[in-house]
Amino acid sequence: MKPVWLLLISVCSATLGQICFKKGVFVTGEITLKESVVGDLFRLLLNPFVFSGLIFYVISTILWLIALSKTNLSFVYPFAALVFVLVMLSARFVFLEPVPLLRYFGIGMICLGFLLSSLA
Repeated sequence: MKPVWLLLISVCSATLGQICFKKGVFVTGEITLKESVVGDLFRLLLNPFVFSGLIFYVISTILWLIALSKTNLSFVYPFAALVFVLVMLSARFVFLEPVPLLRYFGIGMICLGFLLSSLA
């Protein structure tokens, strides 16, 4: 598989991981770490959404490492910025979180930076 496809799947997997993490903490409730740190962490790990998020991150990391083995770090690393873009859009459309206009501008700048770095 070509490195670009590995990277795009890795980015999507990392994004899905973040969506699962958010859903998991939404279901679990606020984590305070005041009373039982071990208990809170154990409760999180037992949450199926958080566990799924960890699995997505493992998949993302494996694909990332395979891509790194096939091409230059300077080509691979800008793809990490796409995770920011996809997670913000997911927050808006999956969780209906409000997103200020200035944040959209920032995401546009990230996309422009990614585009410029990929053309170089």
